[in-house]
Formats: sequence, C-alpha cells, structure tokens
Amino acid sequence: MQGFILTAAYEDRAQGHLLKYFGISDQGPFCVIIDQNSPVFFIEREAKFSRLSVSYERKSVGLKSFRGQAVDALYFKTQRDLFTARDELQRLGVRSYEADVRAEERYLMERFVNGSVQIDGPSKVEEGMITFLNPKLSKTEYRPRFHICSLDIETSFGNDLYSIGVHYKGPKGEYKHVHMVGEDFEKRDENLTIYPGEAEVLKAFYDEFIAIDPDIIIGWHIIGFDFKFLERKFSQYGLRFNIGRKKSKCQITEKKGAGWFCNMDGRVVVDGPPALRAAFYQFENFKLETVAKELLGVGKDISSAGSDKVEEIERRFHEDKAGLAKYNLLDCTLVHDIYEKTGLLNLIVTRTLLSGLLMDRIGVSTAAFDYFMLPKIHRKGFVANNVIDIQREGHAAGGHVLEPKEGLHENIIVFDFKSLYPSIIRTFKIDPYSRIMAQVNTIETPTGHQFSKTEHILPHFISILFNKRAEAKMIGDQYLSQAIKILMNSFYGVMGSGGSRFYHADLPTAITGTGQWILKKAIVYLEDRGYEVVYGDTDSVFVKIVMSDTSKMEEKSSVIAKGLNEYFQDLLLKEYGVHSELEIEYEKHYRKLYLPPARSGEGGAKKRYAGLIINKNGEREIKFAGMEFVRSDWTKLAKRFQYGLYQTLFGGEEVKDYIQDFIKVVKDKVELNELIYTKRLTKDASEYIKSVPPHVKAAKILLEKDPGRSIRRISYVITRRGPMPVELGPTDIDFQHYIDKQLRPIAEDVLRLKDINFDDLVMGDQLTLF
Repeated sequence: MQGFILTAAYEDRAQGHLLKYFGISDQGPFCVIIDQNSPVFFIEREAKFSRLSVSYERKSVGLKSFRGQAVDALYFKTQRDLFTARDELQRLGVRSYEADVRAEERYLMERFVNGSVQIDGPSKVEEGMITFLNPKLSKTEYRPRFHICSLDIETSFGNDLYSIGVHYKGPKGEYKHVHMVGEDFEKRDENLTIYPGEAEVLKAFYDEFIAIDPDIIIGWHIIGFDFKFLERKFSQYGLRFNIGRKKSKCQITEKKGAGWFCNMDGRVVVDGPPALRAAFYQFENFKLETVAKELLGVGKDISSAGSDKVEEIERRFHEDKAGLAKYNLLDCTLVHDIYEKTGLLNLIVTRTLLSGLLMDRIGVSTAAFDYFMLPKIHRKGFVANNVIDIQREGHAAGGHVLEPKEGLHENIIVFDFKSLYPSIIRTFKIDPYSRIMAQVNTIETPTGHQFSKTEHILPHFISILFNKRAEAKMIGDQYLSQAIKILMNSFYGVMGSGGSRFYHADLPTAITGTGQWILKKAIVYLEDRGYEVVYGDTDSVFVKIVMSDTSKMEEKSSVIAKGLNEYFQDLLLKEYGVHSELEIEYEKHYRKLYLPPARSGEGGAKKRYAGLIINKNGEREIKFAGMEFVRSDWTKLAKRFQYGLYQTLFGGEEVKDYIQDFIKVVKDKVELNELIYTKRLTKDASEYIKSVPPHVKAAKILLEKDPGRSIRRISYVITRRGPMPVELGPTDIDFQHYIDKQLRPIAEDVLRLKDINFDDLVMGDQLTLF
C-alpha cells in the first residue's frame, strides 16, 4: 500500500521499544507499528568502561568519527535505557555520537522515506484503521488527499463557552455545523444545534469530530487559544480531550519564543499565523480580519476589535444566536479560504516530500539537514557528533555591504547573484564531508579553506534542486519552486549554526568570505568599465546607467550581466580550477533611488533605501527596503507619512510643504487605528521586572481588568498617561509623541541632506496641537 505519514512517535513499554507511524492512504487511515527496532548510538572503539546500569549490546560497525576514530554501536532495549546509558557514559568521560537523534526519524531517514511511503506486509483493520506490524517501509511517490477540518470557538470575556464551529472539506464533500449553549435546546436548524449546557456541547462536538475523522485541523491561533480553552473545559467536566486517532490524547505545549505546539496520533494541526510566517507572507498584522481582507477581499462578520468585539459576541449569544452561529462559521470558512488561496497545505506537503521532515516538524531547518545528511554520511563510513558536543567558534562574517553613496540617484540598475550562497557551495564543493576529505583532490576557496573536488554530498544535491526548481518554474508548480528555495537557502544557515551537529567554523566562513570576495570583484569589474556603483549588499550591486533611452535599459542590463557571468567563469577557472556555478542577473530598474544618510550621522545608511519603479501594469510604485514602511513595529501613521514623503521627493515636489501640511492635520484627521502599536510579548508580562517596555506596561494594564487572560501580542496607543491598550478605548492621545517618535526620524532622513532642521520647519505647527 502507498500512503503519506502524518505523525511519528516512539513508546517505551515493558516488553521493549516500538515506533508508531500514523498516516493516510487511498484505502483510509493507517497505523504502522515497528517493535523490532533497537535504539542506537555510537562510541569510540577504544572506549573502555566496566558496566552500565542498563543492558545493551555492543557491535563493531564499519564507521568512524569525523576525527577518524573507529566506532562501535550500542543497541538498547528502550529509548529510556539509551538516555540513561548516554548520561552514565558522559559522567565516565566516554563520548557518544548521535545519541540525540530521534529514533522515529532515524528509522525513516535510513530508508530514504520522505513523507510518502510504500508499505509491504500483512495488515488488519482495527477501529476503522489499517494496521501493519513490522512491514517493510520504502520510498515512493504519493501525494495525499486530505480530510480537513476548520475549527473555531466563541467564548465570553471570561471562562464561558458559547459555541464551537466546525467546517469540514475533503473527499467526503463539505459540512458545516455549530454547537451552541442556549435555553432553546429543542431548536435545531441545518447548521446550528443548541444544547442546555457546556458539557452537552463538548460531548456533541467530540462525537461529531471523531465521526468526521479529519487528517488536518486548521484554525487561527487554534492551539494557544481554541485548543487550550477546550482542553480546560473538557477537564472541568471530567471529560477526556482525546481527539487523536484511536482516541489518543492531544498534548499541547508552549515553547518560549517558539509558540504553541500540539501533538496527537494521526492528525496534524496547522495554525494559520505561524504557517503563513513560515511561508514568508507579510501583513500589517496577522489578525484574521487583516489577512482575510488582504487575501480574499472580505473580512469577518464582526470587524470591531477588543471590548467592542466581545460585547457584540455576548449580545448575539443572548439575543441573536443565529447571528452568532453565522459569525462562528464565517471564521471557519475564512480560514479554509485563506489556506486554499495561499496553498499553505500544498506547500507544507511539498516541503515534507522534499526534505523528509513530517508536517509538524517542517520548520526545523537543523533537523531537515540531519534528515538529508545523516544517512549519506553513514554510507560514506562516518558518524556525526551530538549537538551538545559541537565546539562553537564565534560567528562567520556577514555579506559584504558597500558604503552607500547617499542621496537621490536616477536610473539605477540592480544586478543580483541568483542564490549566491548555494551557488558558492556548488562551485567550491563545500559541505561537512568535503571538509574532512579535503586531502582528496583539494580545491581552495578565496578565503584559503580547503575542500575536496570529488568527495562531497551537498553540492550534488543542490545541483539536483536547481534543476528541479527550473522545471517547477517551467510547469508553474509554485509550491515546489518555493519549497526548494526555502530548503536551499537553509543549508548555509544550518552549517553556520551552533545548533547543528554538522557545524564547523570553516563552513560558514568559507561561504560568507567567498561571497564578500565575489561581490568586491564584481564591483571592481563594473567600475573598471566606467560604471558607477552606488551601493552593494551581500548578493546585489546597484549600478548607475547613463542612458537617454530608458526603454533599452533592460537590454543594456542583460549585456552587462552576461559580461559579468563570463568574467567569473574565466576568473574562477584560471585562479581556482573550478567551474563557476554563479549566475548574476538583471533584477530591477529604479527610475529614482534614494539612499538616506545614517541616523548616527556617519556616512550612508546600510540596508535602507527607497526606490521608484514602473511595475508590470505601467504604474509608478515605490519600493522600500529596511525602512519603516515595511516594518511591523511602526504605526500606520508613520507608514502613510513615509510613502507620501517619497512620492513627493520622487515627484520633484517640495518636501518641506508636504511635511508641514501633514503635521498640521495630525490631530484632527488621524483615526485611532493609525496610531496603534502592535508588539509581541516574548514571555509572561509578570516576568518583566527590571525593564518594562511600553507594550508590557499596556499588557499589564489589560491584565488588571482581566487577570485570567493570556496575552502574547498587545495593541496599544500612547496617551498622556502613557501606553494604553486599544481595548480600553483611550482618547487622550499624546500627539507630540507621534510627531517626535514616528514622523521626525522619517522626515530627517530626507531633510538632513537638504540641510533643513525639522524643529525649525514644524515648530509653529506643533504649537497649534495644544
């Protein structure tokens, strides 16, 4: 049978260790049990010790450490025994290798199973699930069709459950329903059933959920809010929140700085905001209302926020239950529509098929690198280190950034090195295996680091990915193209991360150092041919082209790019004996580009600029990099001001007039939503003691009103009393704060080069605000 693995876990039982894999197939959900697998790690063959408190089997294997020492494998009855032995050996001074590799992932990676799996062996049906015991697992190509359930709950401001909305889509068709608490519990219509109490709602929802039997559960902040609330409610009524397959337990955990996670057998929870962030979507904020309006053009049935929203939900619960059900279901439907519009699940599945990591682990780049590299390293005769044993030797230098030539420029062409770091890896054969085999057919990077021209793993794989991505673009498979880009770009980061078992300082240093060398050579090449380079950053160069006929700018740029590519082909072959995999391409044409001065007052600002382009529709459009307009921690007021300021500048109009006119109307014509700051709390508000920034002060004020509330993101404005949460509807806005902290720095980026003082320009206007 062919299938797709959704979840993987291990269990230690009295009779030993077993692995559990749950997934879906065309024949239905399946479970694979492996109880003939022994957890393993490695120690050096010369290691001697008297005994351990757990039983084990020591075997000689044809493998060695990266330092060249032969190793033996130690096999254990349970994972618990493995951890015990690892810790005891550490206390004895005996080093272990790969003792931190997840057993359930090791089993799959060694068989090169990447999500889709061929299962060969006898099976039986138990509780509606196809179950295999110790079958043969092998790689195959299979893409699943999911049963998807969107879930949303409505509650009071306190601890009251009002309703649970469910929207199913999948091979069975489509189904929508709301379970709601209410007095008219005899009443029922097509999409709404009313029950006398919360316990009855929970039981009805649970029965319905088990009957729907979804593979994927989606929602908006579904783990940290909906699931946490439901878990608490189920416990309150003595019910089990066992919503996994085979009615297994749902485990909810929070990792500081990483968010909420939910694990259960056979089902995957995909939460909207973190999934969109992982796919590099950017929005003003990640509220459902904001994202739905931007992606779908429609918003929620209740668009107000904070206390107004809660009041309307409570009013509908008491006076208009059909209206509340409509709101509840619309939220479920919006989530479904956002996932379909963005192809989020398609992207996540494609990344699993590409990297091997299952859907609930897909964002862990170090684990993805392990999954790819470990089985290949083993087949080359080596074992890897434990992560904790890696010696971290500082940070590698970043990309080269040329000092910007501050000011306003016209006709700037941006040339971009396509996937620079992966291209450097391919060109100089950089990877962990190539480093330790550097004595075989040695090649040297411009930084002086040595690698093997013939003994390598990663460069060949990247070449395959480059070709796959080109094919994906050709056939319009945007999910495969994006998945490949994400995976390729993660390789450098992993090799440069002290959290990777494959880290070595030579790897990131060789890559970034070579990148700097390449960018500097490109700049010299261009300047030697009479071109002015106004800026350069890591993998891009900004070149001023003097041409009267701008319609031929792209043609001219292609000629320059071709010359650069030929230059590097010749240079790298001549000086380093390698074939250049570098590809520089024309990226964009700025009709006008502004490089602001550094706010420190020294030179130009790096990684900050604004430029005017003509988009595909022939319209003028301003692009920002590193500026407030593209940052989520600045207000709408600042962004509107900045966009208008650069429209004025690029239009050749007087910026002094624009700034003065804008500030004159700040008090009278600015809506509250333009003044809102939204920031995330990285820990509980009570944990901020020594330093209490404004957003935490606002959160603490809100918690005084509702002590049981969990706050991870706070929206607030600055008033004459200080920061105040938006939910409390403050009106005493401190407009001077917004002028000084939001408008002033943006204006001074332009005014400083014109030798105009901001205070002199606006002082008279500011006095009228009071």
